[in-house]
Amino acid sequence: MAQLKIRDLHKLLRQAPRRRDLEQDGIRLVYDGTALHMSTADAPDTVIARGDTCGFTTEPWDVTAYRASITSTEVWLRLLNSEHGDHLIDVSPFWSQRPAAITFTAGGHTAAFPAIACPTAPADRRP
Repeated sequence: MAQLKIRDLHKLLRQAPRRRDLEQDGIRLVYDGTALHMSTADAPDTVIARGDTCGFTTEPWDVTAYRASITSTEVWLRLLNSEHGDHLIDVSPFWSQRPAAITFTAGGHTAAFPAIACPTAPADRRP
């Protein structure tokens, strides 16, 4: 799990390319223990945006989500940011079921979306 301020995650996700600009409909999020890095599935080594994490830390993880999931989360964050921008939001892969998912949790609400890829999930839970 990565924890970021709501405003920092909103700023990061707003930098995701539009769907028509992607050859593959995937946004890759990589948490290295100190920051959340965003790239696209078709150019995974090119970091588009980076957000520093704060609060609780976990092991690093790597998940690729559908661009539409990022758009939905961005709309939710826009609403939260206006009143709660300094509050923390949890971003994490979730693999207690198959396929793995990416979850965003803040204010007692969780949004979960299926993952395209999650190489850090156990082999039997990967999409």
